[in-house]
Amino acid sequence: MVFDTFEEMIHVRIFHGSVTKPFTGDSYRELGGFLGGHVAVQVYDRVYGFYYADRNKIHIFPNKRAKSSIFQNQSLQEWEDIVQLKKETVISIPATEEEMQWLKAYYEQNVLDPECDYSFWGERCASNCHRLLAQLGKVKPGSRFLKAFYPGQLLYVLKREAKKNGYTINTKPGDRRRIWV
Repeated sequence: MVFDTFEEMIHVRIFHGSVTKPFTGDSYRELGGFLGGHVAVQVYDRVYGFYYADRNKIHIFPNKRAKSSIFQNQSLQEWEDIVQLKKETVISIPATEEEMQWLKAYYEQNVLDPECDYSFWGERCASNCHRLLAQLGKVKPGSRFLKAFYPGQLLYVLKREAKKNGYTINTKPGDRRRIWV
């Protein structure tokens, strides 16, 4: 897709992986630890994220007949409540109205009926985001295993693209009782 007039921003919102600092009293466990975290995409005032439907039923390989996936559709305030104590980096990418509408339509359709399964060796939050950004020409396409296997890896790729393309990066610190990536 090629568009030239940028009026809007796609905000890729990544909360970082973390582990509890010893002796702090924080016992919350995050899936993935340092390699965990989550990637969501803000389109206008909604935040969409690809997620597993059941933590205990994450497939190793994609299973189209028994998908264990959902697309989250949250208000900006709902997202802010989720990441209140988390370290979060937001990469803001210029987009045209047409690109924003395309992304919104993709997410709205997938909220109703996810097109793919959430699986370890298949699509996950980071790889789903990378694939969509590559389709829009915002990042170079490539292997999800090399560019977006987990949120921290996608963050590295997006920071490199941001430097090259002038995307804005903002990071807020997380809870001091945790060690953040």
